[in-house]
Amino acid sequence: MKIKIIAQLIYYIIRLLNLTYRYEFIGNANKEKAKAMNANSTFAYALWHQNLIGAIFSHIGLEKFTMVISESKDGELVAVTCEKFGHLPARGSSTRGGKKALVEIVRNMKSGYPGALTVDGPKGPAHVVKPGIIEIARLCQCAIVPLSPYASSHWVFKKSWDQFRIPKPFSKIIVVIGEPIMVDESISRENFDQIALEVGKRIEQGEEAAIKHLTQKH
Repeated sequence: MKIKIIAQLIYYIIRLLNLTYRYEFIGNANKEKAKAMNANSTFAYALWHQNLIGAIFSHIGLEKFTMVISESKDGELVAVTCEKFGHLPARGSSTRGGKKALVEIVRNMKSGYPGALTVDGPKGPAHVVKPGIIEIARLCQCAIVPLSPYASSHWVFKKSWDQFRIPKPFSKIIVVIGEPIMVDESISRENFDQIALEVGKRIEQGEEAAIKHLTQKH
């Protein structure tokens, strides 16, 4: 009961805070291209853990996602809050309940929910893509879509493993959607590393493009 009450408060705070942001999306055509690559119009967003808040806020009211959320107590609060926004959590992590979470998120995506994964989470190392998203894309036969949200002004948690960012109120958030990467069903495990490097490269390129766009605007 306590978690539900706290989640409800967080929900209202997020709604209020979200009203102060201005968003600009770049690359929506890439998302449509990714949808066309899959029979269920699904895809898997790939983003850095440090940009999680910008990613969640920028998609409020636009789409409902399925995502892997830890089975910890903190994860329970996040999961309940996400459910209030209509998202579908798959519970587990790389260290706990990982296989169960993989099965859940694949099932959700095959039923039409797009996926969203922090590809270097939950504990890093930062900006190193883990193989989970590649396996999910292979099983779902869908594209990986790099997602790079970047705010004109944000707080940075310097002591966190990934320099976690929270966009400041009234900032502008540029959301760059990168070129989709299709994962062949017959791909060997030996090729996972190569795809992981490409995914990371495109997320970084998206962030560079967002920063450049903000600089040009000012």
